Amino acid sequence: MLEFEPYSLDALNRALPYIHKNAALASDYSAGYLFMWQKSNAVSFCFWKNTCVIRQTIGEQAAFSWPMGEHPDEMLDELLVYVKEHQLALRFYPITEDQLTTLRQDSRFSQSLGAYDRRWSDYLYSFEDVLTFRGRKYSGQRNHINKFRRLYGEPQIRFITPADHAGIHTFLTSYSQEHPSRSALEELELTQTLNLLEVYEPLGLFAACMEYNHTIIALSIGELIGDTLIIHVEKALTSFDGIYPTMYQGFVQLVASQIGYPLRYVNREDDAGDSGLRTSKMQYHPVEMIHKYLVHVHSPGVLLKEYPVLKGDSLFITGFRDTDKQNYFALNTDIENNRFWGYDYREDIGITPPADEDTFFDAAWHDMQAGDSINFALRLREDGEMIGEGILWNFKENHTAELGCRLLPGYHGRGYGKLAFGLLTQFAETQLHLRVVARCYHQNLPSSRMITANGFQKTGEDETFFYFEHPTA
Repeated sequence: MLEFEPYSLDALNRALPYIHKNAALASDYSAGYLFMWQKSNAVSFCFWKNTCVIRQTIGEQAAFSWPMGEHPDEMLDELLVYVKEHQLALRFYPITEDQLTTLRQDSRFSQSLGAYDRRWSDYLYSFEDVLTFRGRKYSGQRNHINKFRRLYGEPQIRFITPADHAGIHTFLTSYSQEHPSRSALEELELTQTLNLLEVYEPLGLFAACMEYNHTIIALSIGELIGDTLIIHVEKALTSFDGIYPTMYQGFVQLVASQIGYPLRYVNREDDAGDSGLRTSKMQYHPVEMIHKYLVHVHSPGVLLKEYPVLKGDSLFITGFRDTDKQNYFALNTDIENNRFWGYDYREDIGITPPADEDTFFDAAWHDMQAGDSINFALRLREDGEMIGEGILWNFKENHTAELGCRLLPGYHGRGYGKLAFGLLTQFAETQLHLRVVARCYHQNLPSSRMITANGFQKTGEDETFFYFEHPTA
């Protein structure tokens, strides 16, 4: 029986030999990544027969790394047992394209869906190109660096020391002042940068700074995995013209001088969907984008060849359409309406502001393509506008799915939620062969009445939710 132990520095250090031997190009397989996101992703480790698997929470559900070590095939068999005994879904993340090919050729996982989210794809660059920025395509970077030199002199870039502690705190305070409107993701990253500086040396990472007039004005932290330098932190004061390309190249050159042997790649991680950051990273001419797939094994979505049209007395339920973007945006950004849905987009670290009509629509499509959910639009006419959403999700290996429903405020209290709940329950049971469960907040009495009115029976409660299950025929 597999056992996962919660994140600790000791567990991370025991996982590092497996990570280094695996040498995957994806930044998620690195000490810096696992440290930075260990709290938000609930990272844990399993060590079994000289084989390691990393577990994270991705999209509110457990996801497992591809096994690393001596017995990956046996570990996969054990994972199948583990998820059944713990009533989980078997989901893998991050899966590279090579691993995806291997997975799809395995009969145990043939009934799977997988997709990547472009926001989290890593940018991979030629290490040699970054060292020199030689050639016409890098003329912009060279111009920025030359301008920095003209204005501020030769860049002073060096590895940090314990004596830099106060100076780094001052720098990060100045950086925060330059970025007063930070997203939840940026806020977490800033906090974890400070924490990483406390442990980077034992983890084998490099940390360097740039100084001007004895004041730190930029910071980079990275690590070596195989033939790749992964840069986890790049922060600089933009009041200094040309500072980012100058620090980027200078950090790579500093690491190259320290290790004394050539590398192939620099991985600057993802852009988190930030359009400005995406434009900047593309201007450095990546040699490859590393797409990281979320794969859901035995997803009921495999059975859904096309979306049905479900009809009630006064309601139609269909798949999503491009014309739904505006109403779906309104549905996701109404703070009060989502209070009992348990969602506040302002606290979602997966949302890069400013959110627009594509933000939530694209996220829903990704979840559907990855097999994590089946989302439906509620309409008053088959060709009408979206008035709400029904969703089947939280799929488990025991063929259980959770059903949820929410409506735009103008359509509350008219029985549409009750009707949608009944239609979707019947569809899930008869067409997808699922056992349907639901939950609602204690305070959400209308939702509780809607669920029980469709024949669901209460099965339990905790401090937050009532839980329900629809009895099987």
